[in-house]
Amino acid sequence: MPATLIDFVSSPEDSNLNYKFGNFLRLIRLFSMILTLLLPGLYVAITSFHQEILPTELLYSILASREGVPFPVIFELLLMEISFELIREAGLRVPSPVGPTIGIVGALVLGQAAVSAGIVSPILIIVVAITGISSFAIPDFSFGFHLRYYRFFFIILGYIAGFLGISMGLFVYISLLTSIHCFGVFFTVPFAPTVDSKGNSYFLKPIWKREFRPGYIAPEKIKLQDKISMKWITKE
Repeated sequence: MPATLIDFVSSPEDSNLNYKFGNFLRLIRLFSMILTLLLPGLYVAITSFHQEILPTELLYSILASREGVPFPVIFELLLMEISFELIREAGLRVPSPVGPTIGIVGALVLGQAAVSAGIVSPILIIVVAITGISSFAIPDFSFGFHLRYYRFFFIILGYIAGFLGISMGLFVYISLLTSIHCFGVFFTVPFAPTVDSKGNSYFLKPIWKREFRPGYIAPEKIKLQDKISMKWITKE
């Protein structure tokens, strides 16, 4: 069966929930996907090039938190991102009862020590923490790893050219996604190209409206079940 983008950002239990709750969870995952991919890059771009878009009080708070930091923002951000990835990987490799403890304690101790030593700013710790938590909300591990990997490219683009670099990176990134095929089906279908998904888009419809299978996978039977599904009853 072809794999599409919707399959990687959806969870199997969504269809078993009330469609309002399922859509809320999917909206949260969509938001977390954007944060995982772009939040560190946007932070670098804003602090390096676009300080004017911040409220004055928030700008003063960021400047005050970075007053004693001797390193450029790109260095401290990459340092904390790599440290977070190291803690995550260490938590996966140690025995399971100890792994979560190492991850939590390691992140707390490392973050507090880095701020106390003046190596990084408290605002940066918040950005890295939100990004890391958002990455855990991605249902598929491989797609979450994909977002974590490309996040570093957007950090570098944001440091080099600000919003312009991130915009160009997004253009290339989306172009690559839309060019991927899986068994003859576009990876970003039904969004690009736009096709009739028969109600099987990212957000769920009420269960009584889910009558058809996705048309873009060319199923043998487009309807999920016949109009009279229990035909043996009609024969009596």
